[in-house]
Amino acid sequence: MKMKIKLPILLLFVLMNLASLAQPWFQKASFGGAGRHRSVGIAIGNKGYIGTGHVNGTGVDISYKDWWQYDPASDSWTQKADFPVSGHGVTAWGTETRGYVGGGSALTNQFYCYNPVNNTWTSIANCPLSPGDVQGFSVQNKGYVLSGNSIAEYDPTTNTWTLKANCPITINTWSSAFGTSGSGFVKSGINLYEFKPSQNQWIPRASFPGLCTNGSSAFAIDGKGYITCGYVGGLSTVTDQVWEFNSGSNSWSLIGEFPGTSRRFPVAFAVEGKGYFGTGTNGINMNDFWQFNYNPLGTDELIIDASNINVYPNPITDQVTFAFNLSDYSKLSDCSLSIYNLQGELIENKIGLTPILTIERNSKINGMYIYKISSSENVVYTGKLIYN
Repeated sequence: MKMKIKLPILLLFVLMNLASLAQPWFQKASFGGAGRHRSVGIAIGNKGYIGTGHVNGTGVDISYKDWWQYDPASDSWTQKADFPVSGHGVTAWGTETRGYVGGGSALTNQFYCYNPVNNTWTSIANCPLSPGDVQGFSVQNKGYVLSGNSIAEYDPTTNTWTLKANCPITINTWSSAFGTSGSGFVKSGINLYEFKPSQNQWIPRASFPGLCTNGSSAFAIDGKGYITCGYVGGLSTVTDQVWEFNSGSNSWSLIGEFPGTSRRFPVAFAVEGKGYFGTGTNGINMNDFWQFNYNPLGTDELIIDASNINVYPNPITDQVTFAFNLSDYSKLSDCSLSIYNLQGELIENKIGLTPILTIERNSKINGMYIYKISSSENVVYTGKLIYN
């Protein structure tokens, strides 16, 4: 039975905190510009920036040069000085004080530096490569761009580029990359390689196990990388999977599904321990924008992941079944399953689970919902339900 919840402010605050445990994604103010794909998103200090990109669904290619600043504190967008040229597929990275953008469809090896204090763009030294449709990254305030199997390092203190050791593989178009405090990581197809600037060395890492071929977004939080959405095989099929890479254990974990529309060619960046994700296309260009705030409460004896839970049918017409494949079903009796809408309102709650659990639709309206499976005080799995 659907529960309409109208609570005092204090209880509503508690509910919203519970909702934050149910799913790590929160829809924020839409990107200030037109919907687009193959744009760039970077962080500079405690602000985010999205710009450039294009639309081409009508057969006419329209590229953009507008540049927008996102302030997480006020959840607001402000248009800034345009990038010097219109283009898409450009490469970018951000540092604590500056942003760097170049290459792509309109520029070959030209790059520009953005100063957020003065709101100005300044030309920097030409890159020895001509990167396009590959994500750049930064490590300790130096920038890195890729083209083929080559990588170039930009040092802003000397305004110089240096070619570094070649990657063991050729990096595909529409690959994704993220930087941590000491390394850069590049995903190309199922391949993941770590580049350690201090040693000028490439290290093969665990192969990517997800559906995404390329065209995903990537960002890093607390030394872990996150890969979201992208296309599967050909461009027409897209995925909503969200994967986490732990470099310490050299392992991937499927941590859930993106609750918005699946897409290819989105952008993402991280600011102060939170990820931000938006734009992209599935044939329709989007300007929605989301915050990713993943903060697991700890480990639990019961571990549920995509390999031992089956949710069907999904999309749902009348009822949905949760089937668990566990070595110890007794622990299910201590678990609960909660369903929330995207506004964070609790729609349904089941206490004491069974190996096969069927939930009736009742009065749920069409749309997306988030489900949370909890044991004691720990959230052990989250996922998405779609009602048609």
